[in-house]
Amino acid sequence: MKFNSVLIVEDEIIAMQYLKGILQSFNIDSIFEAKNAKDAEHIINLVKIDLVFMDINIQGVIDGIECAKRLNQSYFLPIVFTTAHNDSETIKETSQTNIFGYLSKPFDEKDVEIALSIVNKLLQNSKTKHINQNRIIVTLDSQYTYDLDTKTLFINQIPLKLTKKEIDILYLFCTNINNNISYESLKELIWNSKDISNSTIRDTISRIKKKTPNLNIENIINFGYVLKV
Repeated sequence: MKFNSVLIVEDEIIAMQYLKGILQSFNIDSIFEAKNAKDAEHIINLVKIDLVFMDINIQGVIDGIECAKRLNQSYFLPIVFTTAHNDSETIKETSQTNIFGYLSKPFDEKDVEIALSIVNKLLQNSKTKHINQNRIIVTLDSQYTYDLDTKTLFINQIPLKLTKKEIDILYLFCTNINNNISYESLKELIWNSKDISNSTIRDTISRIKKKTPNLNIENIINFGYVLKV
């Protein structure tokens, strides 16, 4: 997929121009700039945007995470967050948005190239279907579909009853299809604690697998899990 139009939401001029220059080197046709949530919403209401690079700390009372949530209430917009903050709480917050990547400042041209490649791969592999402006359904196979908006897994169009932890894990898997997810990431994003044992994670995912026997969740020995589609 070629990204014809990209929006950069960044309130630092130097950072904005730096990222814009990198994207121009990749022959992206149209690059739009916004310093705050209001500007971002205005641009997206006027122009079809393929991808957003969103700085978390932007001008105004609405930060980048909340801005991303608002934008995706009306549009399907892949988001790549850019930030100098790598703490687990920030990462956990971004996981509640339509996140397709994460660039830690300072980053370079190669990092941006990798981020674009990952977004492209996720869009292709997820087989995402646009049902309407407000609902995104991911087809996992002929039997399973997943509603990203309501965080609901359907088996043959019947919603599956899950616990809160199971819902959170499946959402993480379905927004990172074919990507390896480590035990450490699960501890931070799902349990918000580094003290959770790997066996607790294995037990929870084992329960998910029993409820979804044909869903291809693979264990990666001594690392974590991957949902393959």
